[in-house]
Amino acid sequence: MLQLALPFPVQPPDPEPPSPELRRFLERLPPHLASRLTPEERAAYASALTPRRSPHWLDLKASLPIPGFGIYIALMVGRERRNSDRLRQEGQRRLAPNLLVAAILLATVIAGSVAALLLIKGLQMLATQGNPAWWHAYSGTL
Repeated sequence: MLQLALPFPVQPPDPEPPSPELRRFLERLPPHLASRLTPEERAAYASALTPRRSPHWLDLKASLPIPGFGIYIALMVGRERRNSDRLRQEGQRRLAPNLLVAAILLATVIAGSVAALLLIKGLQMLATQGNPAWWHAYSGTL
């Protein structure tokens, strides 16, 4: 059998750096377990941890950086996929909380619509008259 001697050591190619999701997962594992994972297991975990496209029709997420703490707001609209037993276990079948959420959403939509209409009306007055008539009513300079 013929063997070649290379003048430099041959290094195996560096594996691809792990995805952020896999890296966070491996950081949470005990080191003795993480070091024993085979490349196939790492690939399977990386595939399982890859984020998927949201199944919701509307999926809005925002992080509001308020000094001292932050607020995370999410609005998701889509088809209900949980069965009635799970909804009952999670307390989602009660009428009062659902009515409260519906009332808050309705009030938000109405307030936003009124604000948009007032803005449009003010811009129309500003464009046609130079200064809106409603301002004179509040400033007393009619």
